[in-house]
Amino acid sequence: MDDTTARATMQRFGQAFFARDAALLAQAMTPDAQWHFAIGSDAPHGRVRVGVAGFLQGIAENDALFEALRFDDVLCQALGEDKIVMTYRVTGQHRGGAFFTLRGIELITVVDGRVSMKDVFWKQYRAASEGERSDQVHDTTGRRTHLADR
Repeated sequence: MDDTTARATMQRFGQAFFARDAALLAQAMTPDAQWHFAIGSDAPHGRVRVGVAGFLQGIAENDALFEALRFDDVLCQALGEDKIVMTYRVTGQHRGGAFFTLRGIELITVVDGRVSMKDVFWKQYRAASEGERSDQVHDTTGRRTHLADR
């Protein structure tokens, strides 16, 4: 796959996805396509939704979770014969919560020109707690350490 084909594949999928159009989604993705969310309880994959109905359910779940989501600086590039790497900046707001801006990356698998896997990764953040410096991290035991000590 080349970058032009990758962009066309994601444009067709994106139009169906953002329109929430089941018929267009069925044309743009395989019947067993999986969406692995950046967050969720289906360890280790995050939240997992399958097929057109699952994608529509995931969109509805995101609508319930977020007051707003906007994707900017989207870049799609082919990776080998059947993968697309998509990077972007997402801004949004959790319902009743604070605004956020994160960087995201998605690894998309394509079969016969249709999306078969949408695996989402968002850069996570948390505010430093009082008394914690930005150069401190929590080690695997939960203890705070300095980056310089690692």
